[in-house]
Amino acid sequence: MKKTLLIFAFLGLSTGVMAQEAADKDFQAGLIIAIGPNFQKMGTKIITNDGAGLDLTIGMNANWAFNENVAFNSGVEFDFSNVKYKTSANHDIYYWYNDSKILQQDEVAGAASKELFKLSSRTQTGTYLTIPTMLLFRTNFIGYFRYFGKFGLRNSFLLTNKIDDAGANYTADIPGNSSEVQGDNLNMKAKGDMFFFKSAVGFSGGAEWNFSGSTSLVAELGFYYGFTPLHLDKNDGNTTLFTAAGINGTTEDNHFSNQATQQQLQFKISILF
Repeated sequence: MKKTLLIFAFLGLSTGVMAQEAADKDFQAGLIIAIGPNFQKMGTKIITNDGAGLDLTIGMNANWAFNENVAFNSGVEFDFSNVKYKTSANHDIYYWYNDSKILQQDEVAGAASKELFKLSSRTQTGTYLTIPTMLLFRTNFIGYFRYFGKFGLRNSFLLTNKIDDAGANYTADIPGNSSEVQGDNLNMKAKGDMFFFKSAVGFSGGAEWNFSGSTSLVAELGFYYGFTPLHLDKNDGNTTLFTAAGINGTTEDNHFSNQATQQQLQFKISILF
């Protein structure tokens, strides 16, 4: 009986020592990986979203403790994000391109070689450098675990962007003619289409497991509401997309920019030292 009590006392003491070691740290840092869907809120009726996209995030995070229960969370993350669009049933959308470059309207007239494409659906894949700035509120350790909530911003800067389009090419440069050839335009580039900066405000909650010394495994689920545009709203000369005269019910081509903001769900795993 005494041996059993001694074993439980030792285990309890070990648990308290390990948890206290993690709790006493003013600074934690480590690696993260996260995944989750994204959802586009459209600002135009000409293009619609085509279901949820996907975000994959890797990087490092750090916590600077003000006290045992409040800390500042930041870091450097790389987001690999794709968003999906499709044309609405009431609009035929076109663009001009040369090789892998989608031409802006001001570039079309001077292009030595150009082809016409009718857009059906689009997947845009962007790589972002993201800097989260969050306030972290957490409980004291209960055994090996403590629980937390975070609130703040994710600020992202666009590094690269590519476009994969499905639709039809034309053998004659006349929108709406019968010489459509179904096909895909892959790895396309559109200068200035996506806005170079996006920001989202959000919150997350989760648990930290202190499993060895001062090393912890952290799991959290968050929601982030984007309030900056995904795409640059440009004047007519710098746009790439248009609906064609006659087909669109007017006597002129209607040039426009895509418009959308983004919401994200994110499940994140971190290991902190």
